[in-house]
Amino acid sequence: MSFTTRKIALLDLDAFFASAEVLRDPSLQHRPFAVGGGGERGVVATANYLARQFGVRSAMSGAYARRLCPDLHFVAPDHGYYRQLSRQVLAILQEFTDQVEPASIDEFYLDLTANSAFQGSASRTLEAIRERLRAIGLSASAGISCQKMVAKIASEERKPDGQYVVPPDQVVDYIAQLTLKRIPGVGPKSLERLNLLGFYHGRDVQQAEVTQLQQILGDKAGWLLHQRCLGNDPRAVVTERVRKSVGVEETLRHDLFQLRGVEQFLDETLLPQLLKRLGCQRWQETAIKSQTVKLKFTDFQQTTVSRTGSKASPSLFYQLLREAWERREQRGVRLIGLSVMLPDPDDYLQLELALE
Repeated sequence: MSFTTRKIALLDLDAFFASAEVLRDPSLQHRPFAVGGGGERGVVATANYLARQFGVRSAMSGAYARRLCPDLHFVAPDHGYYRQLSRQVLAILQEFTDQVEPASIDEFYLDLTANSAFQGSASRTLEAIRERLRAIGLSASAGISCQKMVAKIASEERKPDGQYVVPPDQVVDYIAQLTLKRIPGVGPKSLERLNLLGFYHGRDVQQAEVTQLQQILGDKAGWLLHQRCLGNDPRAVVTERVRKSVGVEETLRHDLFQLRGVEQFLDETLLPQLLKRLGCQRWQETAIKSQTVKLKFTDFQQTTVSRTGSKASPSLFYQLLREAWERREQRGVRLIGLSVMLPDPDDYLQLELALE
């Protein structure tokens, strides 16, 4: 089967954490509120659409969000409740198709190629799904196409509570008019480099030689961006995922300006948490592919340092921490994170580089 004949959808729950809180407290529906912390150390996880009208956005500091919207109400996040509600949504989706891939707690890919409901109409199937979700108090937006990337981008076109279809014969033209900022995987630094060299839209990448993009972004990223902008994304909807990484991170109560304090937090808090999440008694029992340390500074800029390896090593985390610390430029540290990338059991079977 050609991937252009597939019917792939991305269902995105609108302002999911906020919608979940309204289910518990309907009085929130008519007031601007954010899920997260409203103090000097707090960060907005998400905001309802009334708050967004004031410019409140996720990842914004709680203090700044309150300055934008003085009447902003804050609700402490309850991740256990959100996971439970996400599983309820997944159960509803699986009533329509068993080809469902949870991409995150509030995003789900569906492969409706073999779906026979509604005369095989993916659009009508998504309308029925969204109607079911409305019945339990959740709204969702959807994008529908023949591939994952375009389905995901299209899910943003009719937010909130809408859906958008990009037929196979319109995929290339649709990508052509997109700004590169909307292409998944094009981060701020890559976007800056591309813009400096005259690449602003999908059409600019479509008309370029792959070697030119590889010179800008590196061999893998340049080739991948070229493929995606040409409309080539054959990734399948994966219903079972192997855990790829394990990590822990915490925002500190106070900014730290001394390396010793950061190392102490690593030793007393994060390393024990990470070992527990890995399900091991000793670090030497843990086979890995790489280790990473992340620091977020007082200006909300962040840096990560990684090293490859076969076994997890606490001492390597300290080494990575010191490398990251050297990049702080007199800034304090507000968040510390540790993670390990786990080996894929099927790595030895991978003969080609998959589109990730």
